[in-house]
Amino acid sequence: MEAGMELPSVLIYRFAFGCLFMMGFLLWRRQNLHLRWGDGLRLAFLSLMYSVSAVALFSSYEYMPGGVATTLLFSYPVWTEVLLILFYHEKVTLRIVSAIVLAILGVFFLGGIGQTGNVKSMLGVVLAMSSGLLYAIYMVIFPHMRVSKLPALKVNFYIFFIAMLFLMLYSSFTTGGVQKITDSSSLLSLILLGLVPTTISNVTLVRSLTLIDSASVAILGAFEPLTAMTIGIALMGEPLTTTVVIGSVLIISSVLILITKGRKIANPLHKYFTT
Repeated sequence: MEAGMELPSVLIYRFAFGCLFMMGFLLWRRQNLHLRWGDGLRLAFLSLMYSVSAVALFSSYEYMPGGVATTLLFSYPVWTEVLLILFYHEKVTLRIVSAIVLAILGVFFLGGIGQTGNVKSMLGVVLAMSSGLLYAIYMVIFPHMRVSKLPALKVNFYIFFIAMLFLMLYSSFTTGGVQKITDSSSLLSLILLGLVPTTISNVTLVRSLTLIDSASVAILGAFEPLTAMTIGIALMGEPLTTTVVIGSVLIISSVLILITKGRKIANPLHKYFTT
């Protein structure tokens, strides 16, 4: 994006290279890529939510440091609990209420309560939180869809591929189509974007769920916003302020409360991952 490439094109190349790497991995494992028409429609619906979530998250980077945006995205377990309470009649407990309150306070701090130095506009907060909400909806409805019985990597491949098609359509109306890659540095960056946070992260997640329980995976996942914030501060020169620290601690504490509430986290994807 710093090289002048518009957001839709960045995401399109991310998913395109991610699909290529993931297809290679699936072919190496001799995975059948056949897909029924009905399953394709269901995956298209999931892909639409995934692509909108990605656009919202990347757009939020224009208004706040990447580490702050990632921490706000990580509020999705809180959104998940809210959705389960509203639509699946999960019991409301003091633990859940406490986690939600902590998350709300964390959002206020990360939104720049008492200062305006980190977040340029509250629109960035809304975008990052919306991305987390869409991801939570995805997590809640996926187990109740027939495609949940398909191998997870196959599902991910098709979601990335269809999301890429949606974004190509979106870019044709907003930025005049997909922009060309103009230099080798941009090409390398886009390839790495498709490889590291797209392909490797999904493959290693699937593998981790075959080695340890989903509660442990979720707890270790709490390091994601910390990692993003550390890299942003150390390498990108993003500001570290008291409100950012307090807000991040509140949100991460909220998530840890939810995923360690006396039982293994009901990760809706866990039982659908195959080795």
